[in-house]
Amino acid sequence: MTILFISNQPNFSKEEALKLFQPYTEEKDFHHFKSLTNAKDFLTKNLIEKDKHLDFIISDWKFQNINSKTILNWIRDSLENYSSSNFQLKSIPFLLIEDRENQSATISDGFDAVIENFPHNSVNLKFNITSSIKKWRTSLADDLELIGLDPRTHTSHSIHPKSFISYYKLKVLSKKFVDKKSNSLDYIWTNKEYNYNNLVDSNELFEKKMKETLKRPTKYLEKEFHDFLRDNPTFVKGENFSKLLYEKHLYISNTRRYNEPDFINKPFDYAIRFPEIFEVKRQSQRLFWKNKDQFLSKAKKGFEQVIRYKKYMESKNEANEYYIKKYLGKVYNQYEYTLLMGSSEEKRYNENLIEELKRDFNFTEVSLVTYEDLLNKHIRLCNRLNDFNIF
Repeated sequence: MTILFISNQPNFSKEEALKLFQPYTEEKDFHHFKSLTNAKDFLTKNLIEKDKHLDFIISDWKFQNINSKTILNWIRDSLENYSSSNFQLKSIPFLLIEDRENQSATISDGFDAVIENFPHNSVNLKFNITSSIKKWRTSLADDLELIGLDPRTHTSHSIHPKSFISYYKLKVLSKKFVDKKSNSLDYIWTNKEYNYNNLVDSNELFEKKMKETLKRPTKYLEKEFHDFLRDNPTFVKGENFSKLLYEKHLYISNTRRYNEPDFINKPFDYAIRFPEIFEVKRQSQRLFWKNKDQFLSKAKKGFEQVIRYKKYMESKNEANEYYIKKYLGKVYNQYEYTLLMGSSEEKRYNENLIEELKRDFNFTEVSLVTYEDLLNKHIRLCNRLNDFNIF
């Protein structure tokens, strides 16, 4: 899920907050601001102007001379839409972190929940996030019923009138969604193409494959994981990407030479994300020489390969951009780069060294993801689909 966290609590960094919210989101979908002004600018730019999606907001009460009621009222009074204009901005779940010095029914009025003993009470946090999201999704399901769409299948009820004028009854859906007569809500939590049990089973298959290939690595190991990810695309796509492109040829400056990234991940229009180059290397690939502080040559070449793709995607070369448009529909002003390689144990024990070497070699924009990282990310996705499901 995509989260906006507004907090100026001292000694509480974004990294520490992310650990707390990790069951609900991933690093690139977690947006943290220390001021209400910056948070409002973020909402204006992304939700109102760019029509992006956000799942919920959670905020402290007090910020210097103002409080979060100002931004809450701005949202609740808004006539704007968000998330590809599917939803009313005023409906977005907004949770308040309890301020022990300021407690009253007047303060909590308008918020979807009040989080007690934050950040120490994770049980209360989970309960309130879960209940707020499920309440919002239940209201969405009620709206779908109201306009004549089955919430589970998004198919029209045959006996329902074709025209709808009772817009004032809608709590979540936007008038624009109704008027365009769409029956498409393309979110992973509304899409019945994804069977929850199959997604859970794929976690076991991936873990089994990891263990088997470490014991008996094969010549075509990378290709085997390519095939697995193509068959189970949610491991790479997650919640915010709509299409996984495989081994597309990105021809270089009108020549016969080309770059061929393993995967290109295309985001949904509503996602606050950018297309991702996703390169796959071996799980067994070590990062470092034993007792040395330098990348192994094969590990370094993996980073260099992704950097080569980065230079292509950001070249502003018209011939290169032709192929970017061919596969992605347009040229974006930013891209994401991920290298799947290695084990979490080696990464965990060498985090500072990895970041230092990435800076030295200009690899900082490449996210290093291990096979265990990828599996855990997908397990969290499955847990969210189960915990927040109402459809």
